[in-house]
This record gives sequence, C-alpha cells and structure tokens, in this order.
Amino acid sequence: MGSDERQSWIQHTFQPPGRDQRQLVATLSLIVIVVILIGALYLIQTTTTTTTARQLQEMSNYRARLERENERLRAEIAQLESLPRLMTRAAELGFRPANDDDIDYIVVEGYRYNRPQATPTPTPLPAPPTQVYDETLSGWFAKQWDALRRQFDEWQNEG
Repeated sequence: MGSDERQSWIQHTFQPPGRDQRQLVATLSLIVIVVILIGALYLIQTTTTTTTARQLQEMSNYRARLERENERLRAEIAQLESLPRLMTRAAELGFRPANDDDIDYIVVEGYRYNRPQATPTPTPLPAPPTQVYDETLSGWFAKQWDALRRQFDEWQNEG
C-alpha cells in the first residue's frame, strides 16, 4: 500500500467526529417536521369538519324555528278566517244577513239560465307515421352507388 492509499483508507475509516451526529439530528429533524405537518393537516381537517357540522346544526335549528313560526302563522290565519270571527267582525262593521227584500234580481236580455252542460269532445289520436326508417348503412351505400352508376350511364349515353 502506498502512502496515498493509506491516507485515503485512514480518512475513510476515521470520519471526522460529529458527522454521524449531524446526520442523526437532520434525520430526526426531518421526521419531527413531517409529523408536525401531518398533525397540522389532521387538525385543520378536524376543525373544518367540526365547523361544518356546527353550521349544519345551526341551519337545521333555524329551519325548525321557521317551520314552527310558519305553523303558528297558519293557525293564526285559520283562526282569523273562521266563520264565527268573520261574522262577528262583519256585525261590528254594520253588516247583517240579507233578507228577501234586500235582494234585487236583474234581468239581462239574451242570457240563458239553463245552458246545456259542456261535454268534452274526444280528440282524434295522431296518425301513426306512414314511413318507418329502417335503412342500414350498407343499404344507403348501395343506393348511393346505384345512383352514381345511373348518372354515369346517362352521361355516357348522352355523349
């Protein structure tokens, strides 16, 4: 072994102190960074899911409140439109039930009171199509070829 080879072997065998430690620290740092990133992504996803679930719950509660309010308003409208309430309100405004003397009939010339009942007339069904499309691609090509040959024959006979 020459002196250059021996020096190379010694440098290769005895690495400077701390090189393994630096590699270990770099590897551990990389692992810690990856774990932190995965944890942060998981935390972001969990937060987003929780926020969305909370918003859905709030919207569902709001919808339920609106439905209850609509039902309450429908009940109030039905109560206000009830016949006894309307009769009481009409009496308060001075209205009263009509007597036979209060009703005036108007005679209109040309008006027929007993009109015949309108009867529906059946409409005829549309006629089925007379031509049914059943042509194939090969049939179409054959027709086109025959037409081309006929034109060519006519052109030949003219000349």
